[in-house]
Amino acid sequence: MVLLKTPKIPQACMVDNHVISITNIRNGESICYSLAFIKGHIHTKNQNICHFNENLEGKLVLHHLNPNDSLMSVSDWVILGTEFKCLINLHRGDNDLILEYCGTKLKWSIGYCPRRTVFRVMPIYIICKGHNGEFQAPNGEENTIQSACRRIAVGCKLIQCLTAEKLDESGFGRKTFQLENDLNTQAAECTVFHSQLPVEQARRLSPEELWEHLGRELMMSPLGNNNRKFVAFLSCTRYIPNGKKPGTYEEILSLMEGHVALGGGGLAIFGTGCLHTWPRCVEEVVPRFLNVTPVDTQCLMDDSCFRGTYGGCFSTTLGSVCHELGHTFDLGHTEGSIMGRGFDNLNLVFTVHTKNDNEKLDKEINKRVSSSASKASAHHATVSFTKVLNVSYRAPSPIRKPINKFNRTPDSPKRKLSFTDLSIRSSQESIASDTVDESQTISELSEDLTYWTKSCATILAFHRKTLSSSAGVCVVELRDSSGLVVTTWQPQRCSSFQLPPGSIGRQVTSLVAEDSVGNFVKQTLSA
Repeated sequence: MVLLKTPKIPQACMVDNHVISITNIRNGESICYSLAFIKGHIHTKNQNICHFNENLEGKLVLHHLNPNDSLMSVSDWVILGTEFKCLINLHRGDNDLILEYCGTKLKWSIGYCPRRTVFRVMPIYIICKGHNGEFQAPNGEENTIQSACRRIAVGCKLIQCLTAEKLDESGFGRKTFQLENDLNTQAAECTVFHSQLPVEQARRLSPEELWEHLGRELMMSPLGNNNRKFVAFLSCTRYIPNGKKPGTYEEILSLMEGHVALGGGGLAIFGTGCLHTWPRCVEEVVPRFLNVTPVDTQCLMDDSCFRGTYGGCFSTTLGSVCHELGHTFDLGHTEGSIMGRGFDNLNLVFTVHTKNDNEKLDKEINKRVSSSASKASAHHATVSFTKVLNVSYRAPSPIRKPINKFNRTPDSPKRKLSFTDLSIRSSQESIASDTVDESQTISELSEDLTYWTKSCATILAFHRKTLSSSAGVCVVELRDSSGLVVTTWQPQRCSSFQLPPGSIGRQVTSLVAEDSVGNFVKQTLSA
C-alpha cells in the first residue's frame, strides 16, 4: 500500500513579515469626492521569504469601518508583483480603513467632504419619446433603466476620481468637479430625463443635431441652470449589423443609429452602444476592465480602439466620456494626453496590469492622435469670470465649430462645440503651443499612459478662478459668510488677475471685484 502525502497548506507568516505602503494618498487626507483610489506596494522585511505566498501574487483585503468601528464592507484586491490598487466608496466625514495581507495590517484614514460650491456636473440618462429606455446589450446582460443609471453613476465617479488623481500627479492637488449628488444628497446619482424628441427622429439626426436639440431641451427644462453641466447618455443608440464584419471605425459608425460623442459648453453627450460593458458597482470595475470577452460585431458595436474586447470597449468609451467632458471645461485638443487620443488606456490607471498586458495593444493602432483645435481669446468689457487661461494653440487647419442658433442652450457665443477627430495623423501634424511647451508633460512619469498636458491641468486646476477686464482690475476681495473681508488685493489696473493657489480657505464664501470704470461683480466661490 502506497501512502500519499497530504499537501502542505501554506500558512500566514507567524511574524510581522511585511510592510504595506500607500503611495498616492496621505493618512488623514480629506478629499472632495466619494470614490477613493488607493495604490501602493507590499514588501517583505529584510528580503525574507513570505511563507504564505513567495511571489506576493495574492489578494489584499480592505476593511471599511464606520465611525463606531463597526465593519461596513470587506473587499479584496489583486496584488501583482508587489503592487496593489483599490477603490472604495466613502461616506461623508472620516473613513477608517484597514488594509490586511498575510497577517500584516495597516490602518489608514481618508475624509470625504465635498467643496462648498454651486457648480456641479449632473449625470443624465436620456430616454426619447416612444423608447422603453432599455439600452442595447447582449443576451443575459441587464439593460434596464435602473441598470443604466447604476453604470453611468459608477463611470462618472471614476472620471471624477481620475481627474483628481491626474491633477495631483501634475502638482495641483486632488482638485476635481463635484457631482450633483455630492452637493445634494437627495438627488439621484443619475437622473432620468424623458425627452420629447421622438425616438425615430433621434435615430435620424446627426451627432451635432442631437447635441444641439437635446442641449436646448435640457436647458429649457427645470434642470436647466447656468451653474450645472450635464454629462448625458442616450438610451436609444442602436447598432444594426449588415452581415459583414466592419474593418474600420468609419464602417462601424455607418452601422450606428443615435450614436453621439460630443462635448462643449454645458453638455457632453454619448451614445450607449457599449454601456453594457460598464460596471454596475465598484466591485465590478476591475473585472470589467479585464474582461477579454470578444465583441461579436455581428450583434454589437466594437468601440475598443481595435482591441476587440469588452474590457477594451469599457476603457475606450469611459476615456471618451472624460475627453468630451473636458471640452465642457474649455479644454482644447492636444497632441496626446486625455485631450488627444490618450484616453484609451484608462484600464491601466485602475488595474495593476502593465501596458504590456493591455490586450492586443498595438503601438501603431493605439498611438495617441488628435485633431487640430483653435480657441479665440475672450475679451470682456466688464469684470467677469473667464473660463480659459491665457493659453492658445496654433493649428494648421482649425476644426469646424457650429454656430449656436438657439437661446439657452448649454453653449454660448464664446464657447463653441468641439469635434474630436479620431483618425490617425502623422507626427508632422503636431499642434504647436504659443505659450506652453506641451512636449514637457508628465507622460514619462505616467506608467498608465494617461495624463493631462500642462496647459490642460492648469486650466482645470484654476477653472473659474481668473478675473479679467479690458478696463483693468483694481480691487479684489475674498469675504466670509458674514461679509467680513478675509483677504484683499489691489492690482495695478492689470487686464487679468489670477487668484493665488491656496488663497480660498474654508471660511471664504464669496469674491468681490471692481475694475477702473466701476464695473462690479460679486460671485459665490468654490474652495
